[in-house]
Amino acid sequence: MAKNYNLSKEYQFDIDVQQNTYAGKLALPYVTAAVKSLDTVAKGYVRVIDGLNSKAVVSNLGFASGVVVAGGTSNCGFSSSNDTQLKEQVLTLTDLKVNEEICRASIFPTWIGENMDRNGNLPGTFEDFLLASVAAKAGEDIENGIWRSSAIFGTGFQSTDGTLSEAQADLSACKDFTEVDFTTNGGVIADSNILDILGSTYESAVSNNPGLVGKNGFGFYMNAKTYGIYMLALAKAGSNQGINMLGAAQDLTGLTYYGYPIYVCPGMFNDTIIATYPDNLVFGTNLATDYTEARIIPTYQYDGSDNVRVVMNFAIGVQTAVATDGVFAASIWT
Repeated sequence: MAKNYNLSKEYQFDIDVQQNTYAGKLALPYVTAAVKSLDTVAKGYVRVIDGLNSKAVVSNLGFASGVVVAGGTSNCGFSSSNDTQLKEQVLTLTDLKVNEEICRASIFPTWIGENMDRNGNLPGTFEDFLLASVAAKAGEDIENGIWRSSAIFGTGFQSTDGTLSEAQADLSACKDFTEVDFTTNGGVIADSNILDILGSTYESAVSNNPGLVGKNGFGFYMNAKTYGIYMLALAKAGSNQGINMLGAAQDLTGLTYYGYPIYVCPGMFNDTIIATYPDNLVFGTNLATDYTEARIIPTYQYDGSDNVRVVMNFAIGVQTAVATDGVFAASIWT
């Protein structure tokens, strides 16, 4: 039964927090919120594979050409081009955890504001709110980690240590993508050059991998800052008149480039653009296995503090499905 609190008096901070451990599938409502609430995953900009334990082999059947010359001795026989290959990419998970200590008194007023209805009832449990709050913050860190990586995340799509450089890009999951260097455009994406940079990225895809732009969902990946610059460039196009002479007054939501979608991923580095398709960017997790865990530890019951500890354990990793199916535009290439 929901509890009633008289908010005209002082806050009642003596709310009990029960020690709970959620493992395996029981942990999914909380650990999934941490792992899959990030924009890149939640909006379907990558392919997600759950249920992994340590590693996964992402296999793709490839061949240079399936067409052979007809006629002559091959008229009645079977003639193969003999160039079919099974291509494999290995996705490795990194074990991660969340350890947070939270003061009950500091989080209690927020819980009241988030959950209270007009009658003063609290339909959500305090434990659920704690786990959801920690999961939301962890999701922000994971969004950055899958693109930029860090010392704890392992390999990211663009780097392995949280910095943008050619050396790090050459170790990243997108290391085999075609490189586009826009140093001559100033090295930094601005409203004055983003149309040229997008054009160079598109032309590179067409020239170096003609089939790439025809893949389902092919589009351009960028962070929110770069997307904002693209909006500004469109608004200022044509002597600051923009599309249909509307300037900055136009609705610039759901933008595309030549009809190809733009995927806004907050975790990406500034001044970078990647051109590929969602099925080629693979995000693996150990969700739905027995190795995920979410736990609440009411330490205030044992040490005289007013603190509660939240623990989550999970594993994630990223990889490309087809190593060469993409373009990586930046000013880091030499």
